[in-house]
This record gives sequence, structure tokens and C-alpha cells, in this order.
Amino acid sequence: MSAFFASLLLGFLSFLLLVNLFSIRIPKQLALQKRLEEIKDRNGHKKTSQLADDDLSFLYNNFRYKIFAQRFSGFKMADKIKNDIMLAGVDMQIDTFIILSLMCIVPFAAVILVTTPKLLPLSLVGFFIPYNVLKVKTSLRNAAFARQLPDTLDLLANSLRAGHSIYSAFEVITKDMSMPISGVFKAALDELAVGSDAKQAILSLSKTIPNNMDLKFFITAVILQREVGGNLAKILDGLSITIRERFKMAGQLKAQTAQARFSGLMLICVPPIIAGILFVLSPDYMQPLLNTQQGNSALLLALTFLILGVYMIKKIVTIEI
Repeated sequence: MSAFFASLLLGFLSFLLLVNLFSIRIPKQLALQKRLEEIKDRNGHKKTSQLADDDLSFLYNNFRYKIFAQRFSGFKMADKIKNDIMLAGVDMQIDTFIILSLMCIVPFAAVILVTTPKLLPLSLVGFFIPYNVLKVKTSLRNAAFARQLPDTLDLLANSLRAGHSIYSAFEVITKDMSMPISGVFKAALDELAVGSDAKQAILSLSKTIPNNMDLKFFITAVILQREVGGNLAKILDGLSITIRERFKMAGQLKAQTAQARFSGLMLICVPPIIAGILFVLSPDYMQPLLNTQQGNSALLLALTFLILGVYMIKKIVTIEI
């Protein structure tokens, strides 16, 4: 009976997810029109047009379903999810992410209910799988941005020497460079297009890549050059050389810490693999680990030490440059 309800819940959540993923989304022109109207309102102008259906207004708050917008739009957690999705560069709405997180619980719960119902709370670990995927995608996006930044700075410097303004150089980047760096600079150009202050548009570059110190140095250099003058092209050349030297040093450190990282990988992979093999070859031998209180305590302790060991190895091999 419990497996039936779990399957029913999984089917319902899957239906909601598929409807949300494949339904017709708001055209970008309509979203841009809404944004321009908001700017006109702030400047004291009257709206030139009105949406025909006010019930669609919640769609601009990154929700697909009105019931989710009414329940979650006021929570800080919704803002955090929205920010994480933006940093990962994923085209997903907040309620889609919530539904997907709930769906990830169901397979864990179904397996635990069949094997060891006492450990049912452990199925909540599935809820954090999409969040961790977003974190991984954010790290990959940040790494790709960092690799592109030196070439982008060279392109900016050459554009400035050719007589372009800094904003014309931004347009060159959006046309000639690939994602994610072209999208970051296009966001700044969009800010300028809708009437934002130039300084605020430049500062907005760090919103999508907040933890990149080289980008912050670039932003500081551009703002200082606007306020006090100077040879920005020469500054960008020096910053590009510094970033490349840092990459070279990071590669050397990665080679020297390869053994420790391989040890961490073995620590993660070997115990689950051995446990799975023993469950297949000798299930009676592993049953006390699941069906007795002492076995459950030993399993929980082993998982705790496994996570602790991975964390300590990661701290050891992570060296800030």
C-alpha cells in the first residue's frame, strides 16, 4: 500500500513537472515590455499599455503556477532559490525547482520503505540533489568564465586602442565571445538599454559572477578610469597577464595535490561499491546491517565518518591563490 501511494505521488509530481517544462512560456518581448513600463512608472510617466489578463502577473515573479506564487513569493528561501538558479545559468522557474526537489525524495522513500522503513527520514537526502546540481553547475560556469576572462580583457584592450568606447567594446564581447562571459556583459548592456546609470550597469557585472576577484578588479579599474582617467587598455593588459600567471600556478598546485584528490575519490567510491557487491553476492550477510539497531547505528556512523573524511580531504587540497 505504501509503495502504491509513493508511485501515485511520483506520477502526480512528474505530471506537474512535465506540464511546467513543456508549457508555453511568456514571450521575451512581453517581459521586456513589462520592464519598460515599470521604468516609465518610476519616472512619473503613465503606462502606455496594460496586460489583458492580470492573472498572468505572477509569471514575472519566476513562478509558473499562481498557487506557488501566492504561497512562496514572500519567503526568503524563494529569493535564494531564484539567486542560485541565476548563478547556475539555468532556465528554470522556482516552482519547477521545488517540484523537482520533491520528486527526488520519492525514489529514496520507495526503496527505504521496501528495505528498512525505520530509516525513512534518510529519504530527505533526495530533496537536496537538485540544489547540489545547481552548485556544481555554478562552479562549472564560474570556472568557464575565469578561463575566458583573460582573452576577453585582451579583446577589450584592443577595442579601446582601436577607438571604441568601453560600452562599444562590451558589444564586441557579446558578439565575439561565447557563453557564459558574453551573457554577463550582455546583462550590463541590457541595464544601460533600459535606462540604468552607467556605474550601476558596470557594478551589475558582479551579480551573476559574485565570487570572481579578477572581475571585481576589472570593475574597479573601469570605474576609477571613468572618474579620474588613465590608460585603461594598459591596465587591462596587466590584469590579463596576472590572471594567466595565476592559472599557471593553479595548474602546478593541481598536479602536486593529485594524489590527495585521488585518495578522496577512492574514499567516496570504494565503500558503496563494496557494499553493493556484498548485497548482491551475500544478502544474508548484510541483513543485520539493515534489520538490527546495532547495524543501523554502525551504518549511520560509517556514513558520518565517510562524509567527514571527504570534507577534511577537500579542505586539505583546496588552496586559495
